[in-house]
Parts: sequence; C-alpha cells; structure tokens
Amino acid sequence: MGVQRKTFFMDKFIDLHMHSTRSDGSFSPKDVVMHAASVGISTLSLTDHDSVAGIAEATAAGREVGVDVVPGVELSAQVGEKDIHILGYFINPEQEALQACLEKYQNARVERAEKIVDKLNKMGIPVQMTQVLAKAGNAAVGRPHVADVLVEEGFVFSSNEAFYKYLGYAKPAYQPKYGMDPAEAIEVIHASGGLASLAHPVLYARDDLIPQFVEAGLDAIEVMHIKHDAKLIKRYSDLAEQYGLLKTGGSDCHGDGRGDAVMGQVQVPVEFLDAMKAWVENKE
Repeated sequence: MGVQRKTFFMDKFIDLHMHSTRSDGSFSPKDVVMHAASVGISTLSLTDHDSVAGIAEATAAGREVGVDVVPGVELSAQVGEKDIHILGYFINPEQEALQACLEKYQNARVERAEKIVDKLNKMGIPVQMTQVLAKAGNAAVGRPHVADVLVEEGFVFSSNEAFYKYLGYAKPAYQPKYGMDPAEAIEVIHASGGLASLAHPVLYARDDLIPQFVEAGLDAIEVMHIKHDAKLIKRYSDLAEQYGLLKTGGSDCHGDGRGDAVMGQVQVPVEFLDAMKAWVENKE
C-alpha cells in the first residue's frame, strides 16, 4: 500500500516529515538535511518524536546547502489504547509550555524503557538500562534502542525480530507509552505558535476520530505519506477539504539504519507549504 518509488523528481518539492538521531532516526540532523538536498528537496521539516533538540543543527545545515528547514515536532498522543501522533509545524522550540511538555515526555520515555528492560530481565534476557541509554545517546529513548541492544547482544538477529518476539504491541516485553490526549497535544502546539497536523492517518484505521480532532482545533492532515497510495491520498485530501483542513505530507524517513532512506519517494508539492505559511501569517 506504500507509495511507489519514483525515478523522476519534480523540479521542486518538499518533505515535511523526517526523523533524526535525536529521536529514532539513523541520520544526524545535519545528515538529514544533506541527504534531503542530494535528492532535490527544497524545504523540509525535522519532526523528531517528542523532541526539538535537532532543529538548530538542521537549520544551520540548511543554510549551508540552501534547504529551508521548518521547525517541527511529532507529539505522541493516545485515544484509549490507540497511539495517535500529532505533527507540529512552525513551532517556537523554546516556548515554555512546549519545553515543559517535552520534558515530561523524556522522563516518561526513560521510565518506559526501564519497565521494558525489567520485563526482559524477568524473561531471562540480561540486558541493562545503561546499554539502552548508551544506544540512545542524545536521542529520545525508545523501543528501537532496546532492539539495538538485543541485536548487539545476540538475542535476536534484527530489529524487526526484536519487535516481533519481544517489543511489539501485545508481545511479552511490550510496555504502553505515555501519551497525552490529542486535544492537549494540539493545544501545546498552538501555544508554541505552530499549526497541528494529524500524522499518517491510515496507520490508525480510525478515521471516525477525525471530526473529534477537528473539534479540538486540528489544523491539517497528512495526506501524503510513504504508506499512502494514490487512493488514500485522494481519500485524505477529500477529508481535508470536507473539514476545512490544510494538507501536509512527508516521507516519514528514519534514515537507513532500519530500512531504506525513503527521502524523495514522497514528493510533496510546494503549494502545501504556501498554504501553511499563509495560515501562520493570518494567525500573527
């Protein structure tokens, strides 16, 4: 169901959904920008999970190579047991409410990792939290870092196997993560001067929740994504028009450490960004 790989690029296109080593990507923030430039991306947004730590580095790199960088973030939210991700664009990374929110997320991520490690230990898998933190480095710690330790220690052959056997949903070492209500995530993004977009809606299989998010102040929906084929792009474009939402899009690239570097495969038109900029200007 993913977007097909394209051979020929548009003259100018953008990508508003990327991750770096400051969350669960394998490219540094600078390398995200350099790779984006190499495939013809004119504007990108670094949207690390629950972190804005890479924005300054990415912005500086963008100045070097002529790539505009929109400050962004991807906040984790929850409806029942369903994870919902809200993208924030044109945020002020230093805004107080956003910083307080992100600190809460970072603490919760560490606590979650500790519980996962404890579950693995009780299963006879002697990994240590210090190893997980070392893998995370400056990143927001997450299950991929636990998976890396499991691979390094020889308990599994790959990250995919680690998730399939231990870390995935309903698996023996799975631990639910902290997530605020989507309405609260939208409020935090607005408080930082940003606009809020629902990330990769196809992954939730809960389009019935979209009106609820619109009521809470959602501004946009990610209509183009690596998991959205032409039929889904039309579906979510129609929903965006139905609810008066802006359209956003991006590859959701996590580098090449756990699969392909998919930058350039989702060619988002510049017109999406123009509409977003107009929205921001009208809000000021």
